[in-house]
Amino acid sequence: MVSHIKIRKKIIDYIKKNSLKVGDKLPSETVLSRELSVSRLTLRESINVLKGEGFVYTVHGKGTFISSDLKHISDTLNNNMGITEMIESAGSKPGTKDFERELVTASKEIANNLKIDEGIDVLVCKRIRTADSKPVVYSIDYFAPRLVSGFLNIKDKNISIYDFIEKDSGLKIVNSIVEIIPYKCTSELARMLEYKEDEPVLKLIQSITDEKGNPLIYAIEYLRPDCFKILVSRKRKV
Repeated sequence: MVSHIKIRKKIIDYIKKNSLKVGDKLPSETVLSRELSVSRLTLRESINVLKGEGFVYTVHGKGTFISSDLKHISDTLNNNMGITEMIESAGSKPGTKDFERELVTASKEIANNLKIDEGIDVLVCKRIRTADSKPVVYSIDYFAPRLVSGFLNIKDKNISIYDFIEKDSGLKIVNSIVEIIPYKCTSELARMLEYKEDEPVLKLIQSITDEKGNPLIYAIEYLRPDCFKILVSRKRKV
């Protein structure tokens, strides 16, 4: 995990441990860096990440204050993080409630996104991801053929797919094109996520590629909107 993401998690853990609320002031950089055993520079970078996510704000000469409820798991879409990293960076413990792997026939949609022939067998992994034992995401991941044999040997149902790709397979994740759409929660999805039927959830559809643009994963994820906060950094074209 990137250094500032680890420190971000430490800051969130500190806020939760000390029961700090919206409007409360964080300790000074000197005090907080000593409390967390990190450098002031790294701490400052992590604070800036939390500012960008809308969780804290700084008033010049007065300090840094909490501006948002930290119960949400935050994902800034210009940072390519997997579900496990998102949950960990929010100070929660990631887990898996269900874990299912099977070979399915590639539909036209799957084939186009993985750049394979329609009709061939592909491996799909379906999981209910939890944060502190609470179901928050239902994920469906279709694997490029070159990843199949390695993932079939994985025994740990809680494994981060990003870690599997980069550490176990020796590949590098570079890009992820994400489409976000509102989705009406079905009865089956409501059962899996312990959510309300017919209420909207966030549906993320993404294609994950390596440094050469070759597909690695085609993923569909259903996120509970009461647990996630999705942020997009937009800049005006000059």
